[in-house]
Amino acid sequence: MELNDWVILITALGGIEGVKQVVKFWMSRKTNARIEDARADVEEFKALREYNEFLQKQLSEKEERFVEQTGRLRGVQDELFAEKEKNSELKLELALKRCEKKKCGERVPQNGY
Repeated sequence: MELNDWVILITALGGIEGVKQVVKFWMSRKTNARIEDARADVEEFKALREYNEFLQKQLSEKEERFVEQTGRLRGVQDELFAEKEKNSELKLELALKRCEKKKCGERVPQNGY
Protein backbone atom coordinates (compact mmCIF):
# COMPACT_ATOMS: atom_id res chain seq x y z
CA MET A 1 0.00 0.00 0.00
CA GLU A 2 1.18 3.43 -0.84
CA LEU A 3 0.96 6.54 1.27
CA ASN A 4 -2.10 7.74 -0.64
CA ASP A 5 -3.90 4.52 0.17
CA TRP A 6 -3.15 4.97 3.88
CA VAL A 7 -4.37 8.56 3.84
CA ILE A 8 -7.56 7.55 2.07
CA LEU A 9 -8.10 4.71 4.56
CA ILE A 10 -7.56 6.98 7.56
CA THR A 11 -9.86 9.61 6.08
CA ALA A 12 -12.51 6.99 5.47
CA LEU A 13 -12.26 5.79 9.09
CA GLY A 14 -12.96 9.28 10.42
CA GLY A 15 -9.69 11.08 10.23
CA ILE A 16 -7.69 11.84 13.33
CA GLU A 17 -10.68 11.32 15.64
CA GLY A 18 -11.17 7.84 14.24
CA VAL A 19 -7.50 7.05 14.81
CA LYS A 20 -7.81 8.36 18.40
CA GLN A 21 -10.80 6.12 19.03
CA VAL A 22 -9.01 3.06 17.62
CA VAL A 23 -5.93 3.75 19.76
CA LYS A 24 -8.10 4.38 22.83
CA PHE A 25 -9.96 1.11 22.26
CA TRP A 26 -6.70 -0.77 21.77
CA MET A 27 -5.14 0.66 24.92
CA SER A 28 -8.16 0.08 27.18
CA ARG A 29 -9.29 -3.34 25.96
CA LYS A 30 -7.87 -5.14 29.04
CA THR A 31 -9.42 -2.62 31.42
CA ASN A 32 -12.79 -2.99 29.72
CA ALA A 33 -12.53 -6.77 30.01
CA ARG A 34 -11.81 -6.47 33.75
CA ILE A 35 -14.78 -4.15 34.19
CA GLU A 36 -17.07 -6.62 32.42
CA ASP A 37 -15.72 -9.47 34.55
CA ALA A 38 -16.36 -7.45 37.71
CA ARG A 39 -19.95 -6.74 36.62
CA ALA A 40 -20.50 -10.43 35.90
CA ASP A 41 -19.08 -11.33 39.33
CA VAL A 42 -21.42 -8.85 41.02
CA GLU A 43 -24.44 -10.36 39.28
CA GLU A 44 -23.31 -13.88 40.15
CA PHE A 45 -22.79 -12.99 43.83
CA LYS A 46 -26.19 -11.32 43.90
CA ALA A 47 -27.85 -14.46 42.54
CA LEU A 48 -25.96 -16.65 45.02
CA ARG A 49 -26.93 -14.38 47.93
CA GLU A 50 -30.61 -14.54 46.92
CA TYR A 51 -30.42 -18.33 46.63
CA ASN A 52 -28.73 -18.55 50.03
CA GLU A 53 -31.47 -16.40 51.60
CA PHE A 54 -34.11 -18.65 50.01
CA LEU A 55 -32.45 -21.77 51.42
CA GLN A 56 -32.10 -20.17 54.87
CA LYS A 57 -35.83 -19.36 54.85
CA GLN A 58 -36.72 -22.93 53.89
CA LEU A 59 -34.42 -24.31 56.59
CA SER A 60 -35.98 -22.14 59.30
CA GLU A 61 -39.49 -23.22 58.22
CA LYS A 62 -38.46 -26.88 58.37
CA GLU A 63 -36.92 -26.38 61.80
CA GLU A 64 -40.16 -24.82 63.06
CA ARG A 65 -42.18 -27.76 61.71
CA PHE A 66 -39.71 -30.20 63.29
CA VAL A 67 -40.06 -28.52 66.68
CA GLU A 68 -43.85 -28.61 66.37
CA GLN A 69 -43.89 -32.29 65.38
CA THR A 70 -41.41 -33.17 68.12
CA GLY A 71 -43.65 -31.42 70.67
CA ARG A 72 -46.67 -33.38 69.50
CA LEU A 73 -44.69 -36.63 69.56
CA ARG A 74 -43.50 -35.96 73.10
CA GLY A 75 -47.08 -35.31 74.17
CA VAL A 76 -48.18 -38.63 72.70
CA GLN A 77 -45.23 -40.40 74.31
CA ASP A 78 -46.09 -38.86 77.70
CA GLU A 79 -49.68 -40.07 77.37
CA LEU A 80 -48.47 -43.54 76.39
CA PHE A 81 -46.09 -43.62 79.36
CA ALA A 82 -48.92 -42.60 81.71
CA GLU A 83 -51.15 -45.34 80.31
CA LYS A 84 -48.37 -47.92 80.69
CA GLU A 85 -47.82 -46.77 84.25
CA LYS A 86 -51.56 -47.20 85.00
CA ASN A 87 -51.47 -50.61 83.36
CA SER A 88 -48.47 -51.64 85.49
CA GLU A 89 -50.19 -50.45 88.67
CA LEU A 90 -53.34 -52.43 87.79
CA LYS A 91 -51.27 -55.54 87.05
CA LEU A 92 -49.46 -55.17 90.38
CA GLU A 93 -52.75 -54.68 92.20
CA LEU A 94 -54.20 -57.76 90.50
CA ALA A 95 -51.11 -59.79 91.34
CA LEU A 96 -51.40 -58.83 95.00
CA LYS A 97 -55.04 -59.94 95.05
CA ARG A 98 -54.29 -63.28 93.44
CA CYS A 99 -54.45 -66.19 95.81
CA GLU A 100 -51.89 -68.92 95.25
CA LYS A 101 -53.61 -71.62 97.33
CA LYS A 102 -55.93 -73.99 95.54
CA LYS A 103 -59.55 -73.95 96.68
CA CYS A 104 -59.03 -70.79 98.66
CA GLY A 105 -62.23 -69.45 100.12
CA GLU A 106 -61.10 -65.86 100.05
CA ARG A 107 -60.59 -65.84 96.28
CA VAL A 108 -62.62 -63.21 94.47
CA PRO A 109 -64.17 -64.25 92.21
CA GLN A 110 -64.52 -67.88 93.21
CA ASN A 111 -63.48 -70.08 90.30
CA GLY A 112 -63.64 -73.56 91.76
CA TYR A 113 -60.01 -74.37 92.35
